[in-house]
Amino acid sequence: MNQQIAWITLILHGFCLGSCLQVPLRKYYYVNQFMTWPKAQQFCREHYTDLATFESMDDINRLKPNISYSWAWIGLWDDPNAWKTAMGNEPNSWRWSATGETSKTGYQSWGTGEPNFKNPGETCTFMANDGYWYDSNCESGVKFICYNVTENNVKQYVLISTLATWSSAQSYCRSHHTDLAMIENKAENSEVKQLIPTGFFVWIGLYRVPWSWSDKSPSLFRRWGPSEPDNGGIQHCVCKNTAHLFGDERCDDVKVFICEQVVKTSTTVKMTMTSDVDLTDPAVNAQVLQQLGALLTNQGWTDFKVQWKIVSKKNKEN
Repeated sequence: MNQQIAWITLILHGFCLGSCLQVPLRKYYYVNQFMTWPKAQQFCREHYTDLATFESMDDINRLKPNISYSWAWIGLWDDPNAWKTAMGNEPNSWRWSATGETSKTGYQSWGTGEPNFKNPGETCTFMANDGYWYDSNCESGVKFICYNVTENNVKQYVLISTLATWSSAQSYCRSHHTDLAMIENKAENSEVKQLIPTGFFVWIGLYRVPWSWSDKSPSLFRRWGPSEPDNGGIQHCVCKNTAHLFGDERCDDVKVFICEQVVKTSTTVKMTMTSDVDLTDPAVNAQVLQQLGALLTNQGWTDFKVQWKIVSKKNKEN
């Protein structure tokens, strides 16, 4: 069978190759209007890309202040709807140690007014002997509950009476059992409750990582000022001062703010394929592009477009 030649055009969006890696992906703009954090977010999304995200001091150093106000909103916040009112599915939502994922069943057993994130360290969970959950400082020394999984996929819970921080309890459970207790329904909650001595409380495997960026960036860059975040349970949005230090404030405060414009970049790569199959067959085209797309995805590329371009007979001869 005669061989056919085809070009595959691969367009990669969102990043450059080689020397382009040094090109900033965000431009920042101060907006000299006083707004609440949600209004500032809405304004930035309508006129730019979003409220500002920072990934490093390089981003911070590219800011060109043109205002005299000491604090400005940025895109970092701790959306209470993702952790306070429900077992949400956001980056700052509660998740289980055993899976590192948010709740599959949505089951919860919070005490009255909990969780409240009253202090910034309250990102771990203990259960009291009344069966209710409370968010608490992860560095507290508390007894804890581990669990094992049987061959029939049934959880067996074990009380460990040693006092430990949440992370130490997690390490112990992972070394000697499956993990810290994972509770997905009322029956499992009752089983754990029965193990807790009267007047005591125990760590379970529920935790969360507070603060996330408005544009869903995975950036872990934080530059908290002294004693920040101080929270008080009601300060869920973050602003930046002229020293480039972060502080948490009430989201309904009014401040100037910083927007970001994401800089879109792209790289086009052309590849030549020679094959003895009919490259003009749409079914063959689709199968090859599907396999190439899967290969790129496995390599960590998430924003790309793959296109066919069949070489003309004249060009093929050349």
